[in-house]
Amino acid sequence: MISKLFHRHSISQIKAIRHYARNQNPFEKTMKVLANDMPSFLGSKDKSSMYPEHADVVIIGGGFIGSAIAYWLKKRTGEGLTVVVLEKDFTYTNSQNIVSLGTLNQHFSLPENVYLSQYSIDFLRNIKDHLGYDVDIQYTPTGSLTLASEQYAQRLEHNVTMLNELGIKNNLLTAAEIKSMYPWMNTEDVKLGCMALEGEGTFNAWALLRGLIKKSKELGTNYVNAEVTGFELEKQRDLLMEGVTPGGYERLNRVVYKTEDQEEYAIKFAICILAAGDNSAKIASLAKVGTGDGMLSIPLPIERRESDIYSIQGKATELGLKTPIVTDTTGLWLMRNGLESNLLCGNLPLLTDDTKNISKSDYFKKVIEPSLLNRVPSCNNTKIEKLTTEAYDCNVFDNSGVIGPHPYHNNLYIAAGFGKLGCQHAPGIGRAIAELIIDSQYTAVDLTRFGFDRFLLDERIVDFNVY
Repeated sequence: MISKLFHRHSISQIKAIRHYARNQNPFEKTMKVLANDMPSFLGSKDKSSMYPEHADVVIIGGGFIGSAIAYWLKKRTGEGLTVVVLEKDFTYTNSQNIVSLGTLNQHFSLPENVYLSQYSIDFLRNIKDHLGYDVDIQYTPTGSLTLASEQYAQRLEHNVTMLNELGIKNNLLTAAEIKSMYPWMNTEDVKLGCMALEGEGTFNAWALLRGLIKKSKELGTNYVNAEVTGFELEKQRDLLMEGVTPGGYERLNRVVYKTEDQEEYAIKFAICILAAGDNSAKIASLAKVGTGDGMLSIPLPIERRESDIYSIQGKATELGLKTPIVTDTTGLWLMRNGLESNLLCGNLPLLTDDTKNISKSDYFKKVIEPSLLNRVPSCNNTKIEKLTTEAYDCNVFDNSGVIGPHPYHNNLYIAAGFGKLGCQHAPGIGRAIAELIIDSQYTAVDLTRFGFDRFLLDERIVDFNVY
């Protein structure tokens, strides 16, 4: 059972520490259902769908994070809050991680990311209690192996010590020990490795998203197929704010959106949550974030990054079922495709878009292939083909997520920029936003350091283990 596979951490333990494939290939399965499944599932084919004029909370973006927020808000408040989700693409064809396996990994240098991962493990372990007995995330325990060269060895040792103190069971391995465990792996340029022992593996990301959406709707969330086109602001003449001319403060009042029939509507809200992935910066600019004066002069530094996913045919069968998720200091990642016969690999998107001036074929030849053949030399005579391209919302300031209220628009909450971790961290991010709205503070895991204020203060929060 999945409960026996995950590393157990009680929620009370997490609260106590506060810090500043089955048989069918999941790619094929997902693409078969995308076109017809989600629109009917969400009710987008119902021409009588209502477009509300008022809502307590409007969530822009109905992907992993947006739907997790909707789930937690409705789970905690029931009919006490009206929640509307605006999602422009009910097929979710551009949703990050939707066509590949989700991964569970706890090897981070920021405690916030560790705690979010711990909570995801707990959430997925109890997925049926949260989302219903019809949700099958197809969890596959694989373990994960993080490699470090001589340059990163000391940092890895320090991080393993921190993880062990937080209750994450990890073994520090020498190059010889890694080679003994995985004879197919080249370890000549490896100084040390960290092998997590529990609670790490892959799961069906599509099943998680679908479960979050379905449960959120059952709890009363209204999903609207629409694209945000603007905001209406209202002057608050009696409100004084430091750095703002008296009488000049403008409060977000309505979000304007366009339906698939090109009809325009507006929803008046108390709180708006921006969880639109790589489109978040563009939508934030509609609220003058990055185009205004003072605090509004600082943009939301989220950009789109793309990463090609490659399939290495037949190699998983050769390497065996015990092949872990491998993360290399070059940025290369490698893992089994569930229980299929092929391996998947790719490169983590970087802060700087180094692919703008190079073709994808050249990027594969100069970046991906050399790293792959160095780590797994036997891939030299194996067929390697591009499987798909995934898009991520990259925070180009420090590559860490952004969560919490905007310093000027105090009724605009942001939950974006988590990149590839967005899928994995979604349950914890959703819970955290719900805490801010309902409890007016973080009560489980303090994510204050991930707030927008760090852009104003020019303070970067970098996780050194997100290569």
